[in-house]
Amino acid sequence: MSATSGSLWRRDVVGWSLYDFANTIYSMNIVSLYLKRYIVEDLGYGDRYYDIPFAISMAVAALVLPALGAMSDHATRKKLFLLLFTLTCCLASGLLAIVPSSMIFLLLGLFMIANFAYEAGQPFYNALLYSVAEGKQARFVSGLGVSLGYVGSIVGMIMVLPFVTGDLFGIDIPFLAGGGKVAAFLPTAILFFVFAVPVFLWVKERPLELPGPMTIKGGYRDVWDGLRETKKYPGVLRFLIADYFFEDAVATVIINIGLYCSLVIGMADDEITLFLIISTASAVVGSYVIGLISRRVSLKVLVQAIVVGWIVALIAFVAVENRTVIWILGSLVGVLLGGLWTTTRPMLAELVPHDQLGRFFGLFSLSGRAAAVVGPLVWTAIVYLFHPGQPLGRRLAGSLGLGSDAVWLPYKLAVLSLAVLMIVGLVIFRKVPDTHRGAHAQTAR
Repeated sequence: MSATSGSLWRRDVVGWSLYDFANTIYSMNIVSLYLKRYIVEDLGYGDRYYDIPFAISMAVAALVLPALGAMSDHATRKKLFLLLFTLTCCLASGLLAIVPSSMIFLLLGLFMIANFAYEAGQPFYNALLYSVAEGKQARFVSGLGVSLGYVGSIVGMIMVLPFVTGDLFGIDIPFLAGGGKVAAFLPTAILFFVFAVPVFLWVKERPLELPGPMTIKGGYRDVWDGLRETKKYPGVLRFLIADYFFEDAVATVIINIGLYCSLVIGMADDEITLFLIISTASAVVGSYVIGLISRRVSLKVLVQAIVVGWIVALIAFVAVENRTVIWILGSLVGVLLGGLWTTTRPMLAELVPHDQLGRFFGLFSLSGRAAAVVGPLVWTAIVYLFHPGQPLGRRLAGSLGLGSDAVWLPYKLAVLSLAVLMIVGLVIFRKVPDTHRGAHAQTAR
């Protein structure tokens, strides 16, 4: 049954959308906020102990994504696959809380399993959209899921914070003493699972009537065919390459913002949480406002303006010391984050025929996951090489008149490297042709 205007709030629609709410609790609390800080600040290991396992998990996800996509297209048990990957992610995330601090490689192994399972479940979750809605209503339900995802990250941070600090922005929470960053892992896993349950109870899976058996080999063939197809549509390959650099920088910001706020800016746990809540709320507003603006302005011009904004904001984060300005920059980055994701997807849709959207959005998704591999590795290499305890770092710190305690220096250099990635992407993007609605849809007909 298709979702009509009078049935958009059926419980299967709500159940599907709540999964976005659930999984962003994991991505915010584990990936962005607490795990890397726990490894670096509490256990005393370098950034590479987090960044390399994260990159490996994303590389494996990128490699198997085509196969999982093929399975999601043809499998009639999408909920079963999604349940298995969700349980794996939640179980591995919860176990992070009980791993002894001396067993760092077990901790990292569990994180790689959790992060891979989180990514692997996405194709099956996305494919379930058309079991609850179709046509234009599916667009609305998809947007509802994205919106609830932002809300989930905020709610997840608020609900987990008392386990970390023992209070909620200064309000004492009875029976909670505050267990530090490691205390965030088990509540996050439980919240992820609890809010994911409705998708398994309320969504009735509709099998897709696709011809032929499911073949994993076919999934990889689709990727290769899609890359060859980019030659037919001017600007598509250039767009995907430029977006790769944009996503590279954005993915690296997302996984390092918590640590940067702590080590460089000097924020406490509750300040970091509030900072990320405001930034996330700004992303919601930015997505909506820039979505409205995009109806009247060239998407190419808008994407370029957003990327220039990213470059300015990243450089300002390095140069500015004033706390008030830092908070304003956090809101700006939130707006730019929501804006970039709001504009790049429709621009790709206008560069290709509408009957090819599935294939090219598959490449778009694959590129995003691949981008999450290189950016963190660039970050961790810069932080390692330019640490004041390393030869390059000592020379640079000495030339700037700084001492060996300038541990913030390599992090500022790493942020500047992300600005460089954005600049490279912008240079490539400049020659992507401008688009206008309906051009390829008419060509395809």
